Amino acid sequence: MGFGSVEIGAGRPVVVFDPGFAGSPAHLALAKRFRVIVPNKTELTPRALGETIADWAASEGLETVGFAGAGALAPAALWAASAAGERASAAVLVSPDLPLDDDALQPLLTELKTPKAVLIGTLDETQARDAPALYRTRLSRSNVVLVYGAGGDIAADRPDAFARVVGDFLDRQARFAFMTGSLALE
Repeated sequence: MGFGSVEIGAGRPVVVFDPGFAGSPAHLALAKRFRVIVPNKTELTPRALGETIADWAASEGLETVGFAGAGALAPAALWAASAAGERASAAVLVSPDLPLDDDALQPLLTELKTPKAVLIGTLDETQARDAPALYRTRLSRSNVVLVYGAGGDIAADRPDAFARVVGDFLDRQARFAFMTGSLALE
């Protein structure tokens, strides 16, 4: 990648927008199933970062790519999925700092056809109490998963649970909702 990244694993590509993720136990766990790419250049706005990564994926000839964004970089995953179009297999938002009232983001929240998952830690005090309901109603084609025993940094707090949920969603998308009905993440 022209602007620097940390990349490990093989298989279908997944871009994770979270500079602290690179080389972490969650990165290593997810890389057992996927080619996981973590861009270093995060000083761009989420929109510019997402669009830049989508352009890179197209220039690399990637047929499909998953996107995940954590915290304030969660919107980058949505922008990347939008810019990638049909090449985007899924968007995962982890403990998102997602401005639901942002006019520029509204079309991505309601019209983006890419399947989306939102992961929220049960110990995450930065999320509103009604965050699961808000994300379910404000994001089209979305699933919300609570990760027990995790705070705002799910990948650090529960790396194996993070890799399992994100990996399963990337593998299953539409079938994921059925599976999460009985999935307990202890």
